Formats: sequence, structure tokens, C-alpha cells
Amino acid sequence: MALTLGTACGDDASSESSTGPAAETTAAPGSSTGAPSPTTGEPPADTSTGGPAVTSTTGTEETGETTGDGTTGEDPAMESEPLFERGKISQFDIVLSPDAIASLNEEPKTYVQADLTVTVDGVPIVLTDIAVRIKGNYGSLRTLEQKAAFLMSFDRYVDKQKLLGLEKLAVNNMVQDPSMQREQLGYELFRAGDAPAPRAGHAVVTVNGEPYGLYTTVETADDEVFLERWFGSDKGNMYEGAYGVDLFAGSVEGFDQDNGDDIDFMDVKQLVEDLDSIVDPEQFVATASQWIDLDRYLTFAATELYLGHWDGYAWTRNNYFMYRDPADLRWTWIPWGVDQIMVDYLDPFGGQGRISQMCAASLECRMMLAEKVTEVVARVDELGLAGEAQTLADALRDAAEADPRKETDLNGVDNTVAGNIAFLMNRGAVMLDQLACTDPSMVDEDGDGFSGCGQDCNDYDEDVYPGAPEACDQDDDNCDGVWDNDPMCPHCVIKPMPMNMGDAAFCFVGLPWAEAEADCVDQGGHLISIHGNTVQTFVQTEAFAILDGDWWTGLSDRLVEGTFVWSDGTPVNYMNWADGEPNNAGNEDCANVTPWVGGRWNDLPCEQARPYVCRLP
Repeated sequence: MALTLGTACGDDASSESSTGPAAETTAAPGSSTGAPSPTTGEPPADTSTGGPAVTSTTGTEETGETTGDGTTGEDPAMESEPLFERGKISQFDIVLSPDAIASLNEEPKTYVQADLTVTVDGVPIVLTDIAVRIKGNYGSLRTLEQKAAFLMSFDRYVDKQKLLGLEKLAVNNMVQDPSMQREQLGYELFRAGDAPAPRAGHAVVTVNGEPYGLYTTVETADDEVFLERWFGSDKGNMYEGAYGVDLFAGSVEGFDQDNGDDIDFMDVKQLVEDLDSIVDPEQFVATASQWIDLDRYLTFAATELYLGHWDGYAWTRNNYFMYRDPADLRWTWIPWGVDQIMVDYLDPFGGQGRISQMCAASLECRMMLAEKVTEVVARVDELGLAGEAQTLADALRDAAEADPRKETDLNGVDNTVAGNIAFLMNRGAVMLDQLACTDPSMVDEDGDGFSGCGQDCNDYDEDVYPGAPEACDQDDDNCDGVWDNDPMCPHCVIKPMPMNMGDAAFCFVGLPWAEAEADCVDQGGHLISIHGNTVQTFVQTEAFAILDGDWWTGLSDRLVEGTFVWSDGTPVNYMNWADGEPNNAGNEDCANVTPWVGGRWNDLPCEQARPYVCRLP
């Protein structure tokens, strides 16, 4: 259903081209509060009439006087600082025409024209003909009927138009962050270690007068204000890495160039060739430092891993930017998408990112990374982030409670904040313990010749090691990640179900969904159906105690897309999908319980092999 909200902007605003005449600066009646200017901190010149609202402009001479975009022509980073002040909530009022709404409903990633009023410190700033589109991917993408996120470009249609010195701004919906604070706290930790990272703040958003709720405002890494502040120049080439894209031959074209000269990825291709030339891992630090700001990279990686940013570069090759500094032609990594942090306790020497893997293969680099980890742990305490998390939650609570489109209740907000605080209080000690594996050759507790750091899956049992024979003892003796995967061993554990509902077979050798269902039928049952919290809790508790991963259930929409049915034919009268699921990303028709959302349900391609749960008589 298309959204038709309130009053829309007129035809003249929606038809103005990017090459058309710039709007003149005009004054409009303001409030009578005498609020200080968001840029200078000084009261308006005429406090008897209040601060004037200001409209968009095409840019200013650096006179120091406040202009139509709210700036004074001084340091652009300081001009925009009020947008990102911790605990402050700005107001963003977006006005879309019917045509713009129809376009966003049809093509959400295509920019449309809109008008915007931003109120900071009581002072409204009016920008006309900005560009706006829907922002987000699989987990966070929402429509205008839901809590849509937005990417705004202020100068796309009006030359040199800016908001408090900024060319662009992300306005994130926080649907994957019930605490509504992770981006602001996470990026702060990066910046405190001199790792370039965006600033983030908060705003309440309306669209055509309709409340959309509390959002995070995040500066974009390709904004000239960001690049000038961190690198002294915005002329370098910047690339954004999509999911799975990394520095390998054949992967380079997957990068999205967001800044600089189009040279057909030749600079990235050269970096790939340079990395390929490093044959000896112990030459990695000396050689790679010629092309990579390795000090900053290791701070970036240590911070990602501390925060549990499983969806970032170091761990998953996702959500990152690379910028080539024009001053020394070396590369720097910039984080993005940190809304799912402060949950996972990641291995500081793990991850899929190529640079992280090459570092992990070098003892010298591992020792440098360990030093950075120690610094990050100390930095969290120095910043008092655990206390700041509660202070920020208190400042945002009223706005969070009033948010009509949040996807969790206020208890969910409070519980996630409490989880963030517990993470920040406990993570440091755990991560410092993980540094015992800085030199893996020094760790072999059971003396079986296999290091307890990534080789031996149980370094306290000399009969457990890579390649050991399976003993059919409901244990992973050969360290391949699966219990008893010898044809002579049973492949399921039978557990009585609650409330005398029969038995459940937890089958830990993975199969595609259809083969798993066939095996359950051979055992006299079907893949399990879940009809309430009692069985849900039983399934996730028993399954994750065996294997901390995805487990097939009997739910699928293989026959009719979008119509989910249980394989045993029982009614679908209970749902426990994770936020944003099922999303059918990549033809995903079969449901599983998964630990990354606490046992809630996710859809996956049915052809993937997963352990599974059968319900037996």
C-alpha cells in the first residue's frame, strides 16, 4: 500500500532541477524563546522576537555570520557538532510530495526531492529541495509504511547547499538496536583511539507531519567535513565494501567508489597485487606498512573485535570504507553499521577480513594487535562507557517511549541497555584472557602437540585433537565441529519433551532441510513444529547446548512463497521470527532457530546443511 501522508510539498519544489537557480536566503518568524544559536552558542541578535528560522542557501563567504544553512563559515566540524552532542535530540521534519512517496515505494534506493526542517537547540533550519532515499539492507530495510531509515544529500539538487556544513547525513532507524544507543557509543570508542569514525547523534523524525520516532543521525564517511577533519584532504579515493567484498583478485569490482577520481579501481587492484606479493608472514608488518596505515588499522580492528562487531570488516568483510590518504598514499579503514555490537565476545585473532587474517599469520603483527587490544580495554574504562550508556539511556527514554514505530517495547529497550552495560563491564577481562593466544605455540595444556589456540578444540583432553578417532561419546573428538560424525555412531540425541509431549531427536550431523525431514520421517516423526513458548524454550536450550548454531525446524514456505506451513501439518498458530525476518534474501524458504537472535527464527536456503530437531511420538 502506498503511503499518502499529510500535506506534501508543492509542484514547484519537486520540479526544480539540480542546475536550476539557487533559493535565496529569507527570514521567517521564529520562536520567542531566545534560544542560543546552534553554531555560536550566542543568543539571537533580537531576543525580543526570538531566533529567526533560516532557509537553504547555496553557500556562504567565510564572514563568520550565521547563514541560511545554520553555519557561520568557521570550522565545519564544529558547525555540525550540535547534531551529534550526546543526549541531545534534534527534530527532523521531512516533507515529501505524492510523486516522491510513490517513487520511494517503487524504488526505495533512488533519490527523490524533499523539503527538510531541522530544529537544533530550538532554532529551525529550513532546507528546500534536498535529496532523500530509503536506507538499509536485509536486516534494517523498512518501507515508508514502517520505520524507514533515510540517507539525505543536501547539495545534490541545490549546488553547495549544506546542513550545518554537512553535505550528507544518514538517519538510521535503529530497528536492529533496541537500546537505541550503540552507534553513538561505538563510534565514540573508535574516535577516542584516533581511528577515523563517524559522529552520531539522535533526532526525532516526522514525515509530512506523521511521527516516525527516534532515530540516530550519523555523518557519512564520504562527506568532505569528515575527510578534512581526519585526513586534512577530501581528495583521496574512498571505497565502500559490500558484504563479502575484500582485497582479492576477482573481488575488487564489488567495491562501491564513494569519493575521488574514477580510475577503474586501479589503486585497489594495485593493493591486491601488493598483498599477494607477501609470501613470508613475518614480512607482513614491514611490507604492508608501506601501503596501509597499520597503526590505525590495528586500532580499528581491535575496536571492532572488542565491540563484537561481527558484521564489520575484521570478522565478516562487511560494513566498512577504505580511504587512500593523499598525503602518504596509504590506506585507512573506517567502520560502518555498528548497530548490532555489544553482544558477541569475538576472538581478537579471528575473522575473515584479509588484512586481519594476514596479521593473524604474523607473530609480530599479533603482538602489535594484542597491544592495541590492551589499549582499547583501558580506553573503555577511561571513557566510562558503561556509565555513559546508562546516562544516555536516561536522556533518550522519553523519546524512546514515545516512538510509535519502534519494533520492541520499552522493556526490550531497557533490557538491551542493561545488556550493553553488562557487556562493557565484562568484555575487557574476557578479551585480556583471550590474549593468552598471542603466541599460539606457547599454549598446549594437554601436551598432545596441538595448540589450544584454534587447533585443539579441547586443550585439556589429550584424546581430543584434529584428526583423532571419534569415540561415539557425544563429543567432537576430531575437532571438525560435529559430534560423532562416524558412520558407526548415532547421529541424534533423544530428549523427552516437556508436558509429556513425546520425545525430540536433536540430530547434530547437518543435512539439507528436505533430507532432514526425510530422516525424521524414517525415525517415525517429522521436523519439529513449535506452537508456544514452552517448546520454543526447550528446543533452543537443548539444541544450543549441543551446537551453538542454526537448527532446522519443520517450518517452510517451499510450496507457496510467503505461506509458511509445518511439515507435520499442524496449524501455524505461533510465530517467533527475528526482527526483519523472514526476508527471503537469496531464496530462503526454510526456518531455523538461531543463536544470534537468542533462538528466534530466521529463514535460510533449504539446500544448506544444518543440524535439525525431530519430533517423535
